[in-house]
Amino acid sequence: MTSFAVPRLLASSIGIGQHVVAKIAGLTFDLDTLWATGVAMVVVIALGLVVARKATNGVPGKLQLAWEMGLEAIQNQVEGTIGSRGRAVIPLALSLFVFILVANWLTTFETGAKYEILGPPAADINFTLALAIVVIVPVHIASVRARGVRGYVSHYFKPYKVLFPINVVEEVAKPITLALRLFGNLLSSVLMVALLAALGVWTLAHFPVGDVSTLVLETVWKLFDLLIGAIQAFIFALLTILYFDAAMSGAH
Repeated sequence: MTSFAVPRLLASSIGIGQHVVAKIAGLTFDLDTLWATGVAMVVVIALGLVVARKATNGVPGKLQLAWEMGLEAIQNQVEGTIGSRGRAVIPLALSLFVFILVANWLTTFETGAKYEILGPPAADINFTLALAIVVIVPVHIASVRARGVRGYVSHYFKPYKVLFPINVVEEVAKPITLALRLFGNLLSSVLMVALLAALGVWTLAHFPVGDVSTLVLETVWKLFDLLIGAIQAFIFALLTILYFDAAMSGAH
């Protein structure tokens, strides 16, 4: 008689959002996030050094061509929204795009384990909040430079003074939504990999049906996940440009 056994999978058996932590001077550090972030930084720096070393005015190589295409896309986006005065935003937007793209593509190495050795750091809210701060602080500095201190303060009271609380909430919400958008998409990716990995316990007459399903489904999902990672990196860079546009447009 053929038996079909599916052990009950409780939500508590799937560890999502759990990190390898260490406490230093009363502060908690997510070591796996720091490790993955460091790996992404090394990869980005290495890519930059390789591109710089092989850069040529003649026929570009594949890596230089990809870099120039990305640079041109960001430059066109910036000049189309902010204009020539926004050229200083290009290095930040491009750097964020490449860094987040590499960091997101670390999802390829996910296994669905409770503690990932090399998971996407954007699945940690601390990582995305830090990126949001890197964007929002220069945005407000650019706004002060473009409008002046008086103009910067007065824009919170426009178009009507009664809208001051709403304008403040809007400014506070910008870094929060910027961080949560990236975090939510990458956390859902980690959750999907964990759920697919859990299929490995499914057996049919002692045949590992779950293992076969996991192999097929995770391969398909990871290919789809690479696309999600690229889209989220692009959206983060695009919103960075739009925030600078909104911050600097009031002076013109």
